[in-house]
Amino acid sequence: MKPFIAIMKQTIRSATRSKVFHVLFIFILLAVFLLPVTVSGDGTAIGLVQISLTYSLNVVVALISITTLWLSCSLLSREVENYNIHMVVSKPCPRWILWMGKWFGVFLMHSIILIVSATIIYGLILWRVHKGQFSETELKRLNQEILVGRREYKPEILNIHDEVEAAYLKKRFELAEGHDVAKVKRSLGEAIAKRKSEIKPGETRDWNFRGVALGKDTDMISLRYRIYSGSATDTNQYLIPCQWGFRLPEEAKKVADPFGMVPLSVLGGTFQEMPVLAKQVVDTENQGAVVVRFKNMPAEYWKMKEAPSVVIQSADDPVLLAKISGFLSNYIRSMILAIFQIAFLAALGTTVGALFSTPVAAFVAISYLIIGLSVNMAISAPLKMNGVYQYKSVTQKCLHYFARGLGTVVVSVGDLDATSDLANGRLVEYSRLGQAFLTLLLLRSGLIAGFGIWILSRRQLGLVIKK
Repeated sequence: MKPFIAIMKQTIRSATRSKVFHVLFIFILLAVFLLPVTVSGDGTAIGLVQISLTYSLNVVVALISITTLWLSCSLLSREVENYNIHMVVSKPCPRWILWMGKWFGVFLMHSIILIVSATIIYGLILWRVHKGQFSETELKRLNQEILVGRREYKPEILNIHDEVEAAYLKKRFELAEGHDVAKVKRSLGEAIAKRKSEIKPGETRDWNFRGVALGKDTDMISLRYRIYSGSATDTNQYLIPCQWGFRLPEEAKKVADPFGMVPLSVLGGTFQEMPVLAKQVVDTENQGAVVVRFKNMPAEYWKMKEAPSVVIQSADDPVLLAKISGFLSNYIRSMILAIFQIAFLAALGTTVGALFSTPVAAFVAISYLIIGLSVNMAISAPLKMNGVYQYKSVTQKCLHYFARGLGTVVVSVGDLDATSDLANGRLVEYSRLGQAFLTLLLLRSGLIAGFGIWILSRRQLGLVIKK
């Protein structure tokens, strides 16, 4: 244990003497103290908190990540190049302890910096909200939508498989011999999905939710949605006269159409939220079922010559948001993910630093991170319909399977970023923390660490020639 602690302390001392660390640390201090008190948002309490959190945390985490990666790449490789490491390995100190000491020293130092920075940012943002002259209505909305951890419930996937099959059977006799069946079905599915996303004047559409948890009797649940007038690509959006409502389980025992509808006028293309008392709409006798209904009002309500259809894209299907935790708890969870990111970057840098010189190690580490981000984008690239990926060609399918296979090995730092969820009041689930710890940190980062230790143990340090 003494060798490990000694190596860790020496690593921290060496890191604090680095000029690169000094420069980046100054930028971190500026970001911590200046960004939360200078950004203003759109003048509302919600805008202030969202912009402050997004800019402050993203910049601070990015700067700390850069210093972590640079120092972990440089400290071990420079000790090898300067022959300082030879004095350590000549003593009864296993090389795995040397690697672990270097990794933990970088990780511990930057974790402390992150925790202190996050604490200061948290305090400054709440101080600005307290000092800002916001109305009671704004502060209430802020506490309900942003300064909270809300679980997101998505509606059941619209199953159009039977409709696609029926449409294909009807059309197949019109098609040429040897046609691509998968391509035709994909085209029919897209057409059906597009048709179902359009709600004409006077028409209604329902969404079904399952497993919605019911907390206290006073808990609120919010319906979040975005609708478009005419087309989702049209920038000229109108005020949409509509009704949103919920199926009322108690009323269902008395009347045939137990929906409580609320008339609204909503600007197309904007996100909206509609709060409602959870106990009034959650059917506890039916697995926490909730039914949401939307109605596009008839043409006479539009005050236009020709009333357009309302478009609700599948990506913008309404979701339910229920409070699970407070803001502080959610804030701590997002910072835990950031600490996992620091641990991974320190392991990556220390591993490549054990094998290459500082510039080459930094290049390899950055290349690895770029590959990880690219793999994430490649996995989400194909169109997904009814939970199934739709491929345009065999080549795209092969590349997608390759990306998914590579994604099980390569770590993407994007998986550890929860700033967007935090700034929008979405809950950072414990399951996400557990999955990140087990799969991203222990398993994949553990493989990187094992490889780094193996490299350092096998490397012939006597062959290193100082140029």
